[in-house]
Amino acid sequence: MTLSLKQKGVGLGALAAAIIIGAWLFFTRWTPEDAANAQHYHQAMLEVREAIAYANGKGGLIDPSDARYLIERYNQAAQQADLVRDEVLSKLHSELPEAWHDLFVPSTQIYRRAFEDQDRDLARQASLIQDDWVRWLRLNGHQVKVPPPPSNRP
Repeated sequence: MTLSLKQKGVGLGALAAAIIIGAWLFFTRWTPEDAANAQHYHQAMLEVREAIAYANGKGGLIDPSDARYLIERYNQAAQQADLVRDEVLSKLHSELPEAWHDLFVPSTQIYRRAFEDQDRDLARQASLIQDDWVRWLRLNGHQVKVPPPPSNRP
């Protein structure tokens, strides 16, 4: 039995697709260490989301106890953000390391300082940077898939 050129083309196309998928899986395979490290990205994002939701719930009226709470959220976010390795960020999205270091981390640090110093100008600066981060996330976030944490089963 011989295959027609059309059947061979389908076979070669399927083979090419399998090679591409196999290469992608090879380069984006999550080791337990990488999956654990990606949880720092996830936690940093949660801390900032919690801070934003809290501040929005206050309607912009932040008293000293609110500021302490927000400073703690941003401190936690900054600590978590510092723990994420660039190679893990790259596995999450090829452009994420640059966006992370240029947008997410600075906005987090500046917001923390703004609340510590009660400086509205710093808060506005942080807000502009955070807006850029949110814009990047809206365009690319659907491609960022954080792996589940590795199980601690024996």
